[in-house]
Order: sequence, then C-alpha cells, then structure tokens
Amino acid sequence: MPDTPNPAPAPKPGSATPAGQADAGHVPMSEELDRAKWTLPPIVPVLIAAAVIAIVVVILGFTMHSKPVASGTVVKVVTVDQEGNTMVGVQVKVENKIDKKLWIKDISSELETADGNKYTDHASPSMDAARYLQAFPALRAVKSDPLSEELKIPAGTSYTGYTVFSYPVKQVAFDARKALTIRIQMYDQPTLLVRTP
Repeated sequence: MPDTPNPAPAPKPGSATPAGQADAGHVPMSEELDRAKWTLPPIVPVLIAAAVIAIVVVILGFTMHSKPVASGTVVKVVTVDQEGNTMVGVQVKVENKIDKKLWIKDISSELETADGNKYTDHASPSMDAARYLQAFPALRAVKSDPLSEELKIPAGTSYTGYTVFSYPVKQVAFDARKALTIRIQMYDQPTLLVRTP
C-alpha cells in the first residue's frame, strides 16, 4: 500500500491562528481605509486634464459651428379684407447657401396679433393661389412664380416666389400685428423661419 500523507490536523476550537496567516472571516482592513490620500489621484493632474478637455470642447464648438443652409426675406406683404377674415399674399425670397439643392416639404405661417393671440395657416396650393390672385386684384402686387411644396431650389441660387394665407382676423388687426412668421420646412434640412413685423 502506498504511503498517504497525513492530513493537517484541524485546529481546535478556541485556538488562535498562527501569526501571518489570516482566515477568511478576519481580513485586516486597516491598509485600505487608514490612508485615503494614498488611494486618490493627485489633484493637480486632475485639474489640468479637466482644463484641457474644457479648452478642446470650446475650440470644437467654435470650429464645428454649422453654416446656415438657407436664408429668407419677405419682399412684399399684401392684404385683402374678406368680411372679417384677411387674405394675405406674401412674396418671399429664399437663398440656397449650400452646394446641393433644397427641396421644400411644407410651407406654413403664424400670425401674432397685438393682443398676443396666435393664428396658424398652411400655404395655399399653387393652383388655388393663382385663382386668388385672379379673384382679388390687390393680391397681384405679389405675383411672381409660386412658392410651393415640392419645389426644388438649385445649389447656390435664390428663388423669389409668392404664396397666400388666410387668417380669421379683421384687416385692422392684421395691420396692427406683432409678427408674421413664415415657416419653410425642407427635406433633410432645418426649417427656415422668415419673420416680418
């Protein structure tokens, strides 16, 4: 029979473990908790790194500032009173400032009257706008090419067009307005806001 080593005798209850050996229930924690300054990084390098990161973020913010896609101006605004409603013909010039074409998705407007009320309207379709110009001669002052949905403006060019809106206010209230804002929403580009007082 081969010789088998004798297993180590189990410690007797109440006997102390030899020095230098720690049992699982009695791990000394003094080395982890008594000196916090040794476990934290030095403050000066942390502050320098934070300052460098802040400077890089500021520089990137200024250099990566987006270039405007388009600009717009209101050329003319003409109104017609319709028994308590006001029909508004607006001629707008849109400039494409990027190197690809702009494609108009939607045109709407918001009227803010002197008393703070806001009224919104969707631009009349180009067929209806042409009929309004025939029916109301005063609106003909804005006549140009129609500014309509699905219109494409080539890269680096400008387009002057008209559209017609209608608001449920009297012409006097429209004339005393705080603001008229035209929203021209583009496909794949930010919405262009054109304001006129």
